[in-house]
Amino acid sequence: MRPPRIDGCRMRPVSRSIRSPNARIEPPLPRQFSQKHPRRLLVSTNLPRPQLPFLYPSSTHIARGQLNRLISTQNKKFIKETAKLTAKYTVYIWLFTTLATIAGMGILSERQERAFPSPHEWSLYTRFRFRRAKWWEIPENNEGLGFPNYAAVYCEYEVVLNRLEDVSKDGAGVLELEDGFTAPGLGKGLDLTAKSEEWRQGYYEVLMGMGRAAERMEGWVTTKSRENNWAPEFIASPTNPRPKVPPPGMPLPPDEDQRMPVTEPPEKFYLKVLTSKGFTTYQRMSAAIAYADWLSFKQLITSAEEMYRWALDIAKSGLPTPDFSSTIDPDTAILKSSAPKDTITPNIVYAATNLATHFALTGNISAALPIFVSVLRARRSADPAPPSPPEPPKDSSLTGTLTTLLQEPAYPPLPPSGDEPLLRREEDQCEEAALMNYIGEILFATAVSESQRQQGLRWVRDGVSAAKSAQLKEKIQADSERKVKCQQCEEVGLESWGKIMTFLTAEAKEKQTKAKSGGITGLIWKLRVTQQIDERVEELEQEEEGVTLRLAKLRDTMLKEYYAEQDMKYAKTFVF
Repeated sequence: MRPPRIDGCRMRPVSRSIRSPNARIEPPLPRQFSQKHPRRLLVSTNLPRPQLPFLYPSSTHIARGQLNRLISTQNKKFIKETAKLTAKYTVYIWLFTTLATIAGMGILSERQERAFPSPHEWSLYTRFRFRRAKWWEIPENNEGLGFPNYAAVYCEYEVVLNRLEDVSKDGAGVLELEDGFTAPGLGKGLDLTAKSEEWRQGYYEVLMGMGRAAERMEGWVTTKSRENNWAPEFIASPTNPRPKVPPPGMPLPPDEDQRMPVTEPPEKFYLKVLTSKGFTTYQRMSAAIAYADWLSFKQLITSAEEMYRWALDIAKSGLPTPDFSSTIDPDTAILKSSAPKDTITPNIVYAATNLATHFALTGNISAALPIFVSVLRARRSADPAPPSPPEPPKDSSLTGTLTTLLQEPAYPPLPPSGDEPLLRREEDQCEEAALMNYIGEILFATAVSESQRQQGLRWVRDGVSAAKSAQLKEKIQADSERKVKCQQCEEVGLESWGKIMTFLTAEAKEKQTKAKSGGITGLIWKLRVTQQIDERVEELEQEEEGVTLRLAKLRDTMLKEYYAEQDMKYAKTFVF
């Protein structure tokens, strides 16, 4: 009988092997090639079959496979779109930031141009560096310093000066004077007559700015890279055998062979103004006075007096008459009372006042006093200045505002040459008050009698009153610099007044002590004299106390105004 079929297949009998229950079951043996390191797969030749590396996927292949399974077609499309948008918006942000930076620099440069105007004929780069130099001269614009960064100021001005003196750039038409004055190491003066007055005014401001910066940076050293500057107290020298250690973060001073001065001597720039051709009388005279002030600061008394007299000679050269003796004494520098009014110029008055101040500071009182008196007389006898024309009203409309912003600001009118006749202005009343204080101090210090003392005291009192009344003038109140100057003049006068009263009070108390000690015979006479002396001491003490209180009140007012002004300045991002 045939066996039955299942699904068309013959069933095969299954034979069961009879095993003992304690028999051990061996696990199946693995393939030999799966138990060896991939590097040994092809080493042995006794294997029954070839050992191929592609049969054993590495971890790199596994990771790549997993990554391929994770990144689907939809994910790839999302990544591509995200990358495109990232690149797109990165370019947009970069363009916007660049344009905003350029616009901000343009707005700042425009504001600087309106605050520090530069000649229009200069190149754009020269004007930019000129404005930067003016910018760094303002203390509030130097973060962390609180004072002008004169090293940066000098560096900016130096670039401007080199471009102005380069005939291939902004100095076309500038010539060197062949027969001009030559100083060792300073070179010759220049002929600037081919340039416009605006160009010469800007060139003058550059030279004077470099002179100011060179005065402040005297003794400072640097290296060729000009990355760091070291003050004189950090440099070993015969006058500084034990120099200070630089602050943290500042490198040590370089060796002596690597040092170089930060600036050139100040006299180079002042003498360049004095020896060049094309400057006005006032410009040359102010450069001479600035150089004389520097020499006076260096305690070179004789050289300073020569420079002050040179400034007075420059002022004389601008007079309309060649006969100087009818206006000013050539030896004593005293302005004559019979001098014609058209020959008394602001330059003459300014130069004579500086010479008299130098005489007073050096102890030559006999030479200073008559010059001060003659200058004060000349100021008071000058014709009154005509009223200044009112300023044209500003166009505050939208069209006018846009036109003002888009148009380049006009260069301001040039300052006068100083050769015109002297006129008496309201804003110059502080100058008269200062002269009165000088005269009063000198008269009191050189007095030999009580009447001369009282005369000097009256001059000081009148000077204080004049400075106080000048502060009430509208033109002075509108000008903060002139107002501060008048306040300082009043402060100096009150100080002199207080010292005089202290001296007189001490002298009166000494007399009071002698009177009470029995130096005067006669009881009735002694009582009468003592009473008079007591009244005099009490009067002097009251006046001294009043002057002290007035001085303290003035200083308190000045300090409050100063702090208010500084708060306003430091509250701004930039100060112009």
